[in-house]
Amino acid sequence: MHGGADRPAQVTGSEVCQRIAEITRLRLSGDLDRLMEYFAPDVVVHYNCTKEGLFSPGVLNGRDQFWANLRLTEENYQGVDGEIIDILVENDLSVVRWRTRWRHRGAQITYTVEMAYFLRWRNNLVIEMHEFLDLPGAAILDRGALGTYEDMLNPRPPGLNREEMLRRLEALADFPTPMGLDIAAIRKYCSPDIVCEFVGNRIRIPYAGRHVGIEALINIVRAIGVDFEQFRNTLSDVVVDGGRVAFRRTVEWRHRGTGSQGLVELAEFVKYEDGLIVELIEIRDSVTILEMQGEM
Repeated sequence: MHGGADRPAQVTGSEVCQRIAEITRLRLSGDLDRLMEYFAPDVVVHYNCTKEGLFSPGVLNGRDQFWANLRLTEENYQGVDGEIIDILVENDLSVVRWRTRWRHRGAQITYTVEMAYFLRWRNNLVIEMHEFLDLPGAAILDRGALGTYEDMLNPRPPGLNREEMLRRLEALADFPTPMGLDIAAIRKYCSPDIVCEFVGNRIRIPYAGRHVGIEALINIVRAIGVDFEQFRNTLSDVVVDGGRVAFRRTVEWRHRGTGSQGLVELAEFVKYEDGLIVELIEIRDSVTILEMQGEM
């Protein structure tokens, strides 16, 4: 597990936030040439999650490949609107989570998409990006924000230092096999009223959607353990900003029914208050999970 190196010279956290806001604006407006000015010529872009009908999860090397991929997307989809939900900045790493709507130019159908970018900066340019996205089901499209505006302006203190926050997250994420789920740790480290959201369509991923309460979270963790056996778990690109933590997680799972085994990338967003986890948002590589389940 690692965080970033020293922040690029002359770029503050607020300036990074402004750059990210401009990146999202240019992406929605389709101004790809200006968008590319924020990315290094040798940028590496990792695509994860739902890319059905257009792309599969994969890696793009260089700004030219990245531009061509975005151009193909732009030919099929038009950005309607979007809002930034959260931005975290630490050293040379930043993470943004945003909700957007895209209209298919041919079918004239509008899709709501949950997206997250992990960005690594060098000399004021993005040199690596991990993109996560998924389409929430209709049942949760109109949900409100998980927190209030007052919570954003005056967040409660996390009650823990950086090392302890990460130690607890590693303990919760590292499920030994077989079925070695540490329910006691979940009860110890999470608030009884924890809000958790697993982004995705509930029709295809049964536990997708928003859930409230520690018992709901425990039931979901147990259900995942019934379907999947976990062999390896790695946390990377960890960003801690106050009481908020974002990180990428790579797990090696085997589906117990099909026997199919693979690596699944997940993006996790966690918020601590007074020593407990009060919020958990997860976006996963749903394409790989569905392939392992034999549904793709």
